Amino acid sequence: MKDIPAPIRQRLEMVLGGAILNTDDWKGKLAEFLPRIVAIWLKEQSAGSAEGYLLPEAAISKLSKGKHGLTQKLLNKIKPFAGQMFPSEEAADAAFAEALGKKANMSKRATAQLEHVQMEQQNLNRDAWQDVADGLGLDRKLGDELADRLDDEDALIEKLTPAIGSTLPRLHEQVDQQVKLLQSDAWVDAEIKSREEHLQLKQLLKDGKITEYQWNDPGMPPEGIRSATWREFLDAHSRVRFRHMLNAQNLNKSIVNDKNQIEFLKTYRDRTRQELAQPRHIDFRAGGPGNREISKKYGKPYDTIFMRMLSWAPSQSEKGAWEIYIPGGTLKGAFRKRASQALKTLWGETRKTDEALTRLFGAQGRRGMVFFSDAYLVDPDAPDSAWCSMDGVKMNPTTGQPIESAKHDYLYAYGKALKFGARLDIQDIREGDLDMLSILFHLIDDYRRGDIPIGGEKTAGFGWTSGSVSRLQWLTGDPSGVGKTLFGGRPTTPSGPWRAMVLEGDEAESALNAAEPIAPEGKGVSKTPPVANEGFISHRAFGGYCGTLTVDAELLTPMNVRESGEPSFTADLDGQRVNGWDFFSMSPPEAAKRGSDRQYALPGRSLKGMIRHIYSIATDSRQESGAIGRLNPAESLFGWVGDGPNQALMGRVSVTTALFDAPQKEPVWFKVPYPYGGWRFKSGQWKETPGGQADPTFIDGQWRVFPHAPLAPAADEKTDFSPDTVQASYFRALMPGERARFMIRFWNLMEEELKRLIWCVALEPEMAHKMGNHRYLGFGSLRLRIAEESFLIDWDKRYAGDSADQWRRPLSVRDYLDPQTIRHHDKLKKTLDAGAL
Repeated sequence: MKDIPAPIRQRLEMVLGGAILNTDDWKGKLAEFLPRIVAIWLKEQSAGSAEGYLLPEAAISKLSKGKHGLTQKLLNKIKPFAGQMFPSEEAADAAFAEALGKKANMSKRATAQLEHVQMEQQNLNRDAWQDVADGLGLDRKLGDELADRLDDEDALIEKLTPAIGSTLPRLHEQVDQQVKLLQSDAWVDAEIKSREEHLQLKQLLKDGKITEYQWNDPGMPPEGIRSATWREFLDAHSRVRFRHMLNAQNLNKSIVNDKNQIEFLKTYRDRTRQELAQPRHIDFRAGGPGNREISKKYGKPYDTIFMRMLSWAPSQSEKGAWEIYIPGGTLKGAFRKRASQALKTLWGETRKTDEALTRLFGAQGRRGMVFFSDAYLVDPDAPDSAWCSMDGVKMNPTTGQPIESAKHDYLYAYGKALKFGARLDIQDIREGDLDMLSILFHLIDDYRRGDIPIGGEKTAGFGWTSGSVSRLQWLTGDPSGVGKTLFGGRPTTPSGPWRAMVLEGDEAESALNAAEPIAPEGKGVSKTPPVANEGFISHRAFGGYCGTLTVDAELLTPMNVRESGEPSFTADLDGQRVNGWDFFSMSPPEAAKRGSDRQYALPGRSLKGMIRHIYSIATDSRQESGAIGRLNPAESLFGWVGDGPNQALMGRVSVTTALFDAPQKEPVWFKVPYPYGGWRFKSGQWKETPGGQADPTFIDGQWRVFPHAPLAPAADEKTDFSPDTVQASYFRALMPGERARFMIRFWNLMEEELKRLIWCVALEPEMAHKMGNHRYLGFGSLRLRIAEESFLIDWDKRYAGDSADQWRRPLSVRDYLDPQTIRHHDKLKKTLDAGAL
């Protein structure tokens, strides 16, 4: 709750600090104590002392005495000033003179009775009130009413309670979010506790309270130390002798290190939780009556967000800022994996391959040639407009409905302006390293082509980026040495103790194109995929069928894939919220941040799920995979996650997001009432049976499939978003004829797997796919066509230095479209027949 001013938050911590055992009780206490603490703090901030001049009550009677005493009439004019504070004698004399009118000359007698005093008083501290009002979202004008109640604490609390009560729901949301964060990162607390226990043990060692006899016995924990902690501590220091542990200098240094580590973990944990609780990281969930309220109240932090770090350098006030970046270790790991796969493909799992990987990337005790920096945004402000969200929901193959417990939400960065800059440093290059540099140059070329993915969810289309070489700097002490071999006769210029050559843009790109070929050894590349000892197809090298399918998608009926995040349109009807959903687009999760020029798309996860569902039927993958060595055909190809360590396998197919061309027609509004199970498409026409249930279509009783049909009469086309009932879904659909394009990368496929994959993508001429919402009512039919740009990779020629045309073998769909490899072919052909359209 960082919006609450720090002094108030600190006092709340004193009252409400500690573990939250019951969130409802805690929220009740917050509602009770927050107005009281704000009232007390405002009184403290508004209290002060004032110095001035006071006319005492006793002085009034003195003014009537003496030779020139004031008459009773004049005394009555002076009496109202008794007890009033004046900032100066002059101000008091002016007030007296004005009150006495024609007898103003008598004012000096009253002024002579003034006493110089210092008094405590309450005047509302406007700056303090503004901090509270802005932090809690209160109306600043309320300060005028509070100023009149500063002398009465109960009256202040009475006025503040309803005003603060209106902001409590937002604070309660933050409590819920923090509880979820606490539950999701419990490992941090566990690590802090472990460090604190280690610190306690080191202090006991320093104080001489642990004997050498105890040190050698895991079953004798010191008093106050858990047995598990003692065993873990001894295991962590198993190579350290007792007398070495007692070395004062090392022990004191270790204690200081532990204290610093604990402080760092606590600070970073708290800052991270604050960051993740911000609205930009909270996904939108449905709640309330009928799940029609889409609110952060029901939200949680996104399951997956972009890597970021807390950066202190940009801040003069030491508050720091969060900056997204790509760790250098991630880049190095991606490049090393590609190098390992390529070299093992061409040279096999040989000593030569291991030596090349070690020389390039290093190994334990050996420094590699290449150093990868972290990659930072060229424009750090770009993510403000580049965050997009995507839902990841696993579908139940039997019901066709989402499995809510398997829902993940992805907050990812996207946009043409989203560019990162990184640097690769290569040191101590010798003539004998030219073959290593050739491998590196080939890897850089792979990255330029977009063949080295970065980050997670790669099989769902995330992380497939491309890059370019913007600048190349060569430093050498001998211009006639290895640099001449690499860059020919390009001139160098003096730069301190070096001779330097700097190339920019296209010139830098072309300088790296002179890589020597990497030739396969032995009998050439294996024609079969590599298999692990456990029996599954491995990713350690390339073999079998690898390549890329370029796929064109054309809508045959209106389609809606619901946008992710907040609905773009809302309305209130009869006191209830009604949502209007646009088509999915590459845009922010918050509706207010979406522009009018949205890039509509079919999510890669949805396309992958659609194809995987057909592939499961085509391979009869009904048997659950029991272990990584016993995978059914669908999970072997598309990936699998089991229970226990080493029981997960990445898929060998990656499906990118399909971006639509500029729409030929504006998306159209539709209203679909629910429930609509009474509608059935039989004998070529829709019929309604009031109160009836939906009539699902199953293949072999295992997989639900949605047959193609024209739109049902229940689907009402609208001119705009104008809801007339809450018992309906309102959404915008892209219309027939709209086209999108995506890619399917595949690797290490057997011939039968490739044939099945191609069939499940292209189907047969009279067949079509279905995806999106309201498929039962005729929405979501689309036809996929594999374009001529599709190709297979010839690994024998891939790194031979030839053009892409030499190693990209054209892929003819006709050569691989084999219905004989498809289980349940006749049922699939009948069910997916698009003739009804």
